[in-house]
Amino acid sequence: MEGPSKQDGLEVLKTPEIVIQNEEGAHLLSLILEARDPKWSNADNPLAKATKEYFEANPLNQEVSGFLDEIRALQKDGVDEEVLYILALTYEHSEREEKAFETIREHKSYIKEPKELQQKLFKAIETMKQSFSASPLAERFSSETEQDKKARLENLEETKERINRIIDFFKPDSRTTRVSKISLMPTDPLYKVSSGYSFNFGEEVVLKTHIENPDNLEHEFSHSVINPIVDKLFDQLTPEQKGKISELASKKLKQDYGEGCYSLLCEEFIRTYNDVLKIGRKPQTYEDFQRKMAIISDNQFQKELVWNQNLKTRCDELEIKTIEDFKTKSQEYFERFEKNLLRDMIFDFYQEYINRPDKNVNFEQFVLNNFVSKI
Repeated sequence: MEGPSKQDGLEVLKTPEIVIQNEEGAHLLSLILEARDPKWSNADNPLAKATKEYFEANPLNQEVSGFLDEIRALQKDGVDEEVLYILALTYEHSEREEKAFETIREHKSYIKEPKELQQKLFKAIETMKQSFSASPLAERFSSETEQDKKARLENLEETKERINRIIDFFKPDSRTTRVSKISLMPTDPLYKVSSGYSFNFGEEVVLKTHIENPDNLEHEFSHSVINPIVDKLFDQLTPEQKGKISELASKKLKQDYGEGCYSLLCEEFIRTYNDVLKIGRKPQTYEDFQRKMAIISDNQFQKELVWNQNLKTRCDELEIKTIEDFKTKSQEYFERFEKNLLRDMIFDFYQEYINRPDKNVNFEQFVLNNFVSKI
């Protein structure tokens, strides 16, 4: 891999090394979560359905079930799914432990004993491995994983191009975005196509995305660029400005990410770029929303209500039960949940960045010099 290029004092990130590798700990954790709760998986594919059937006939080991009961009891203290995956990714990867524990200390400080939690999780993973590895279903997982890895290798040049487009646009300073390696996990068939995660372990970023959703891969990698910039930006913001960010965000986004303005701002910077700007669109208007709703059948709508609990919660709030109800109340739904003033502001900010007079100024510098005045 080439070293970083220098641009007027900046060390612009070069394309990181990209590898595709199995993550057994994360794979076994997904099986554990599915075995404990058949409703956990929101995927709709033959392997996900076969997994549900397998665990109906082969219930979760009592010891592992007890561990998850313990985690559920701790949930009020913040032991969440993201933490479990961070720790699962240290299974057989001790080189990731230091950064994993640092991340938990900084962002999940309510977890008092991460090392103890890790060891209990490892024990549960080993138990699942012993009971599951000899099953025919394990062979199906293995076969699909190998096919997925082969397809990802064949698509590697396209993946590099996608990463390079992000680097070309934001021009991230390698001293801020410290990424030298991207590890792509094979697709988790128990995860919905639209779902994904990004895990940072120092200079390695592990991406959990579906092979059929490369846009989500770009979204997750973009966290490596945007989050460190927002870290610096937050040092400049007053409490009132941080509160304004939360006020401007859509209710739909806050339903997914809570009221925390840090997460909301990171997500909206990324989504505005990834879902709108890079494909030549503008922020969604009510008319755009209407057109999108017009092509959805009631069968599709009912199916989405089953899998998307947040959508169901929003619809219940407006007493929407059918697609016709949805269309009738579409204006009210849009105003209450979809309208996104934060996206409008960030979209305009991106336009200013694109049209900046000095193209040697990267996105980090532009944000730190100009964003505070927008709030």
